[in-house]
Amino acid sequence: MNANKVASIAILLVGMGLFNAKAANAKLAEEVKTQLNTPANQVNISQSSPYTIAQVSRANSPLYGTWKLNYSIDGILYESFLIMNGYTGGMGTTYFDPNIRKTRVISQYMELGSSSQGLILIGSNPIDYYTNRPANYNPDNFLMSIQPNGSLIVVTCDRASRCSNVDIQAVK
Repeated sequence: MNANKVASIAILLVGMGLFNAKAANAKLAEEVKTQLNTPANQVNISQSSPYTIAQVSRANSPLYGTWKLNYSIDGILYESFLIMNGYTGGMGTTYFDPNIRKTRVISQYMELGSSSQGLILIGSNPIDYYTNRPANYNPDNFLMSIQPNGSLIVVTCDRASRCSNVDIQAVK
């Protein structure tokens, strides 16, 4: 990925985070309920994973920064850049789509929530970067937990319940 493309994606994501910000209180729980089709007080991060989240609520503290996330689903590598500006943000994801035999770049809106298992990032509104149209892409959800020993565990599960561990790295 060349520098111009990375800069364009970063500008797009910053714009999403700054100009498309929504309140992340009761709306967050409602969005989780409708998009994951589960009761409002319980969110299944995945049908096949051990992560069942109860009582998703607004996070106590906002999250600011930029991170690079790498994960793999069904042998396809995904590289995402997440920019958080408080309780909302944006994420751009690059991956090879074998169905169309092309590399795709998808941007999506991200909202921050909290649960007893850790912080939750809920993706929505996936847009194809090149066409600026809604994308046929299952939004991503992330669970981030700091363990008692200080280690960070990040897991992603999309709306199709496909899950992966995530390597995360801060971008400066």
